Amino acid sequence: MGKRDQRPIVLFTGAQRLARGLRAMGLASACLMEPGEKMSSPWEVDYWIEYDPWDLAALDRWVARWPEKQRVAAVLNRRERRVMEHALLNQALQLQGIRPWQAKIFRDKLLLRELLEQKAAHLNPPFREVQLEKSGPPPLPFPFLLKPRNLFKSQLITACRTRRDWEPALERIRSSWEAAQKRHGVRLEPSLLAEEELEGSHFSLDGFVTSQGNMVFSPPVPLTTAAQWGLEDFHISVRWVDPDVKPCTARLLEGAARDLVEALELRASPLHIDLVSLGERVWILDAAPRVGGYRSEMTELAWGCSLDLMSLKVAMGESVEWEPRWEKCVAVVELFPWEEGVLQTIEGLEEIRKLGSFHRLKQRVPAGERVGWAKDGFRCPVFVILVNPDMKLLQKDVERLREFVRIRVSPS
Repeated sequence: MGKRDQRPIVLFTGAQRLARGLRAMGLASACLMEPGEKMSSPWEVDYWIEYDPWDLAALDRWVARWPEKQRVAAVLNRRERRVMEHALLNQALQLQGIRPWQAKIFRDKLLLRELLEQKAAHLNPPFREVQLEKSGPPPLPFPFLLKPRNLFKSQLITACRTRRDWEPALERIRSSWEAAQKRHGVRLEPSLLAEEELEGSHFSLDGFVTSQGNMVFSPPVPLTTAAQWGLEDFHISVRWVDPDVKPCTARLLEGAARDLVEALELRASPLHIDLVSLGERVWILDAAPRVGGYRSEMTELAWGCSLDLMSLKVAMGESVEWEPRWEKCVAVVELFPWEEGVLQTIEGLEEIRKLGSFHRLKQRVPAGERVGWAKDGFRCPVFVILVNPDMKLLQKDVERLREFVRIRVSPS
């Protein structure tokens, strides 16, 4: 009889690159998967756990019966939709980290605003709840934004800048509601969040809260919004790793993050935050208890640091430090079509591959599927990652990239 595997297990809420490299670290891996979900190289993961994301009570019951549960040393999550799974698994396995009450707040922008209003009101813009199916007077002075409470990636956000925008904005969201739920596999809350449209510089910040409440941050990531590119949408066009972010700006952003952590009583967790800064004032737009999208790859390319490994250490109760090994500039560019329609082709990708800063690109959406703006409930059909030691050369390649790409759609 073979010897029973005694390696500690790291349980992931979905397939992740780190899960495939744990054997070399003396660890075993387990990943949740949805029914019918196709996985590449499945033999690289020790345990695949099929579950129904619409029946989390069944997941809770499964954990209680799993013979290997005592071996689980940590739970990790990188997915927007699986924050509650992360919290339920932590609780069921009696591990440190996020709990269901915190996950509920992180997944609902209105609940986050209400908590901050009680404990850290300086991080909030003016806001109100809006009933989706009811008409009434505008909830705030113009300009303001309407947002779904529990959608992500700037989707279905609509601007109300004058009185005549108000009713059309509501109708636009109503008309896209069902399609967005089906496309992204979420049940949207039946009301919206209205909040003041903020002016200022946009940043994201990733950090880690230890079990003792200490915090470690990676450098802030400046964001170029769609509006800065002259686009009537609310997605982030470019995420930058720029080594020259001013220390005073970093301190202001980190201070806001610390206030959020205390308001949520967060411990033993990663933290990703989107913020707006204007002068000495900082507002929080959104937050999640996970490593941000693209961020681990960006920091590995720019600094030689893995946020995924830091997240693992924090989940396992170890200390972490920010220890950059080198310094480069990185840009992640998300590209959208000019109009909604059925994707025909994306032109200019070969020219992009010849750029001096080119690292990789990914076409997320195949020809024949419907694409559109984030405000209509779509994610970007293609993104590009560029790397260069020289920020000015990187910026030039981003501008050239914009000139190369043409996303062709048909209206049907």
